[in-house]
Amino acid sequence: MNPWQKTKRNHGLEHATIALLLSPSASGRPIAGYSIPPGFLVVGNIPTQQVEESAHEALRLMKAGQRDLAVSPFCGTNIVVGAGLATAASLAGYHMAGGGSRGWNRAFSNTMFAIMASRPIGRFVQQRCTTSADVGAMSIRSVTPHRFGPIPVHWVSTRFEGR
Repeated sequence: MNPWQKTKRNHGLEHATIALLLSPSASGRPIAGYSIPPGFLVVGNIPTQQVEESAHEALRLMKAGQRDLAVSPFCGTNIVVGAGLATAASLAGYHMAGGGSRGWNRAFSNTMFAIMASRPIGRFVQQRCTTSADVGAMSIRSVTPHRFGPIPVHWVSTRFEGR
């Protein structure tokens, strides 16, 4: 399995783990994540045991078919898609309307449309390009707490067996 496929699968498990950590019964603290081929980071002031339990439960749920956990409305992919669409829409609107106040009006309306469209498009990009719910051969090696200055971080190391 190539590094991109591993990253996509870790990204999906990261989303599922954070979704469980954000559930009403969990801490309610700010959380972020970042995925790479050997695993993912969970950034936030969360007990290690809670991160470990959530990661294992997320993997179990995804293996049981809850593929929707791999896609998150809070993903950075949505931000990138939204920013790209808004930038392209505003520039195109401004230039196509010939600049001036008419151009600004068109740029603004195009940007509003782009922002509204970015949510379903961001979800589509996540599903097709940046995450994967295919965790069949995946397991969790370990969950290790670290600190980067005042910032608590947990490293979730994963393994892909049989590939």
